[in-house]
Amino acid sequence: MKSASTSSCWRAVGSGFAVAAACLPAALPVSAATAAADADAEQEMPAVQVKASAARPPEGVTMAPTQARTTVTETTLRQRQPDSVFQVMDEVPGVTVQGGPRNSGMGFNIRGYSDNEDVRIELDGVVKGFEKYRFGGTFIEPELLKSIEVRRGAQVESAGALGGTVSATTRDARDMLRTGQQWGARARIGHATNNDERQAMVAVYGRPTEATDTVLAFTRRTGGNIKLAGGDTLPLSEVDMGSGLAKASWWVNDAWRLSASWIRYRDQGLQAYDTFSGTMGTGTTPMAQVGTFGQVQRRIDDDTVSMQALWSDEAAGHEWQTTLGRSLTRVQDHFEPGWSVFSLSTEVDDDVHQTHLTLDSRLRWQLLGRPSNPSMASSGTLGQQLALRAGLQAGHSDRAAERVTGNAALNQALYRDGYNPAQPPGTRDTRGTFLQLDWRLGRMQVLPGVRWDQIASTVHGANADLLKAAGEPDTVRYTEVSPSLTLSYALVPERWTVFATTAQSFRPPLLDEAFMRAGYGVCNNNALLRMGTGTTPRVPGYAPGAQVAPSTGICSNAFVPETSEGFEAGVHTRQVDLFGPRSTAQAKLTVFFNRTEHLLESLMAEPGGSGRLIQPGWERRRGIELETSVGWAQWRTRLAASRLRGRQFDGLFESDLVGVPGDRVHLSFGRQHPWGEWGLRWQQVWARRYYVDTARTQVAEAPGYRLLGASLTWRLNPTWETTLTADNLADASYRLDNGLSGALGTAGPGRNVRISLSARY
Repeated sequence: MKSASTSSCWRAVGSGFAVAAACLPAALPVSAATAAADADAEQEMPAVQVKASAARPPEGVTMAPTQARTTVTETTLRQRQPDSVFQVMDEVPGVTVQGGPRNSGMGFNIRGYSDNEDVRIELDGVVKGFEKYRFGGTFIEPELLKSIEVRRGAQVESAGALGGTVSATTRDARDMLRTGQQWGARARIGHATNNDERQAMVAVYGRPTEATDTVLAFTRRTGGNIKLAGGDTLPLSEVDMGSGLAKASWWVNDAWRLSASWIRYRDQGLQAYDTFSGTMGTGTTPMAQVGTFGQVQRRIDDDTVSMQALWSDEAAGHEWQTTLGRSLTRVQDHFEPGWSVFSLSTEVDDDVHQTHLTLDSRLRWQLLGRPSNPSMASSGTLGQQLALRAGLQAGHSDRAAERVTGNAALNQALYRDGYNPAQPPGTRDTRGTFLQLDWRLGRMQVLPGVRWDQIASTVHGANADLLKAAGEPDTVRYTEVSPSLTLSYALVPERWTVFATTAQSFRPPLLDEAFMRAGYGVCNNNALLRMGTGTTPRVPGYAPGAQVAPSTGICSNAFVPETSEGFEAGVHTRQVDLFGPRSTAQAKLTVFFNRTEHLLESLMAEPGGSGRLIQPGWERRRGIELETSVGWAQWRTRLAASRLRGRQFDGLFESDLVGVPGDRVHLSFGRQHPWGEWGLRWQQVWARRYYVDTARTQVAEAPGYRLLGASLTWRLNPTWETTLTADNLADASYRLDNGLSGALGTAGPGRNVRISLSARY
């Protein structure tokens, strides 16, 4: 049998937010009064009266005291009933949704970084990601999750994440079973008024033995077009998708735990090809309503398999965890003639599938001191602890792409053997390792770290043959070393802490960026010379008609990785009983500065006429983030706010950084009752600037907006529960941040009320 302390340890580790949750204890005050016994009376046991307050509502969102890390827990996921993981990102400062509102068109924007490789996506520890033109590529069903952790900025544990990391963790049986239950089941049906969406979920779970845990769950969503504010609809935004989860865990003994999960996602239907920006026209044909890229019959299949091993020596403070997994995403597009610029006179079929293999092994070894003892930093006692964190990571990505049209002559001329040179197939291999010391001396904590990465990307097929014929390699390799340092000091133990972090990161070009061959993009003569609308190059030193683009039309040898160096500092406070007995208040203020060099999209000919290709572009960001939470008795309130500003240089001109998210504040509060709970939300987003023209010379402002939301949960009895959630209650008109960073963006959804009925056995 496992000890109670060991079981608690596994529960904390499995939750995915143990560090943040450890900073939010909810102590229950208990008082006892004993009646005095009469000296002459017969001896009897004293009467004891115990008074205890009801359990405080669980945290819906938690924050790490000294790191830019926020976790959205199952409490918020259950209350808000989101149909995508993006809908709860307003709870996290510095994070917005890019693109959308179609699920297949949404992406994460963290501190102004939004490219596919800028934000690392993980599901049960397995790296996700999909590379396709004008496409989002993050497919995770929130109904299957118990937490979503967002880490902002570069981290020594992750490679290439300039913006940060989003890590989702699926449910376990022990998270859903009631006290004393061995087996359980849940079912839920729901309806959304905006697009008449119907949703259903069924799950069975249990602990077959004391050492095992298993979950089997399925979800299904179907609905019509999304309604915009005022009653208009967003064309081709119907919903038809389903997901499944199979997960099992085994505690081999007190130290070892093994687990495996399989997550499946399916989506299909008639959709806009450009789901990422989804520009709408004013015409009446389907093509005009969704922009020049038109519509497509699309099928999305996404599977993630994760196997994890965790060893923990709680007494000594040692821990080792390894994740081995595979993610496979396949997107099949079918165009009928006239549906798109790709199929003006003939049908077209695209088939793109991408596989990621992940190996991630991490070790924490206590070198000095015992972490099981009370925290020396918290107590203010002068003492010392020293731990080593180390990691070994490897990955392999394989992308295959095929395009076939109904015209044999067109296939022979442009897509021979199904090969599309604008989206070539290829592979990427990554290897990385990191070391970090965790030294605690009294109230001070010092975490120096360093990361080493090696990445190799290889193109296959016709583009590779062109490169070889020109005497150029079909593989590009990059090696990067990224140091980091974090300092924190407890000004007042367990009350006030100041912290600062500096870290470096990098982003290599994607396969499409490095090896694409097409008339658009940065690797063509007009783009490299910044021709604009005239015939004279804007890059000084070149005559009209100058040729600087490589003969292959592929610029892989010219690219160098983007590099980023960031600094952030802040203060965190935790106050107990500040607003009365049984109250806990937390607040964290963070300011950050970031420098990004060698922007990939700034590739151009070197001024002066040398013909050499360089990446002189840079961006400078500065921002501020605020998180607060207050819990008092059965009340809970939270505030998240962020502001971002910056400058940019494209190689010729310096200007303000345009296209970054507008300033925003999100405020929520609610109360728990014996019969259920309720909550209200308010979000204010201020104006942001965007480019009016494709040349990015004219700027306009997208107006700010205000969104109101509410939720109500009523527990009819221990078995039945109904939940009502409302988004955009005032039916406000607004524009989402554009997925291509700079344009106006798609109109956001109008008022939506979701109602569900759940049964739990």
